Amino acid sequence: MRLEKVLFLGTGGGNDIFSTVLAAKALWRMGWRWEECMLAGVLSPFHHYEGMEDSGDGILVARPEARRYVCRNDKTTRIGFIDAVVSKMGFEEEALAELNVLGVCQFSLQEGSIGLAKNFKSLAEDGAFIVLVDVGGDIFYRGKKDPHVLSPMFDSIVLRAFVDSAAPGILFEAGPGTDGEMEPEALEEALTDVQAVSYELDPEVVDEWEKLYEKWIAPVRTGRTVPTTIQAYRSEEEILKLTYRARAHIGDTKLYHRFEQRIKTSLCKKFFLVDPRKIVNPFAVDCDSPLDWFLGTQVEQHPTNCEANLEYFRIGDRLFQFLTPSPLFPEEARNKLIDQGLEDLEAGVCDVVLMFHDDWWNTSAWYVGALTSINFFGVGLVAIEKRR
Repeated sequence: MRLEKVLFLGTGGGNDIFSTVLAAKALWRMGWRWEECMLAGVLSPFHHYEGMEDSGDGILVARPEARRYVCRNDKTTRIGFIDAVVSKMGFEEEALAELNVLGVCQFSLQEGSIGLAKNFKSLAEDGAFIVLVDVGGDIFYRGKKDPHVLSPMFDSIVLRAFVDSAAPGILFEAGPGTDGEMEPEALEEALTDVQAVSYELDPEVVDEWEKLYEKWIAPVRTGRTVPTTIQAYRSEEEILKLTYRARAHIGDTKLYHRFEQRIKTSLCKKFFLVDPRKIVNPFAVDCDSPLDWFLGTQVEQHPTNCEANLEYFRIGDRLFQFLTPSPLFPEEARNKLIDQGLEDLEAGVCDVVLMFHDDWWNTSAWYVGALTSINFFGVGLVAIEKRR
């Protein structure tokens, strides 16, 4: 296939932007060609960024000096930003020269799938072909029958935006199961349902990807999906059984829920090309903000472990928190996290917390004297403010 412009977009957060390198190298090796390409990721709407260049059409360009922060009313903390590392890698790494990489860019999720679809339409009008890149398989999430999904939000918003945009493109899928979110039988069924076309991963491509990971990514943000995908690719075992964990961090409280994940290594020795329009993901809802997505999935459908749990985000000049601990945690642990969040609200760490109605009903007796202004965002979700 010969193309003029290609955008390789990691559909999730974390190291997904680095996985665009695997997609670009694998497709180039099998004969795809393009005059220029961009590597891209999506920005978490729950963090603040500096050092980004606005291209003027809603697309941000990452520079090596770009920075990311967690913001609370009582402190701002700088955290690792892998997109800046990938930007530096793109400028300096000779191994990427043949791919005609112009740079690294990011897409905001602040306006949900609706805003992102506008970006995709603009790119399509400019002649770009979009390759969505997912390593792990959570973009195929099917609902309650996949009980320990960990990060369905970003992927599902990107998927819905792409479908709504009608832009030309395809999904590149690798390492099914290595993100710890779906079992191999579910992934095989999903890949069959979407008529995925499989290709053998070239060992030289995997070797190059691993070298880049060890040189650029591991020293900054190790992650797990990339090294596990490489491990599964090289393994002679039929099934790997690994322990994964859901995390919950709030203040100084850190809790984990561990579970076993099975990975079928034969799936990880290939990559798959998929028409994204064939994917049926119930969380790929039309939305205009992270809150709108949360209402359309976690409230109107069913709660899951997701990227929004316990995160802070701004609406206007007020700092909100999704005080919605993962349902993967036992009730005692969830109550501990909620108590901490309400104490933080009382202390002014944030201005408003969003809670599931049942959680507020079960804990409100302890805080009714200090908290007030209860607003309903929808059936099942309430906003709680500190008494003024």
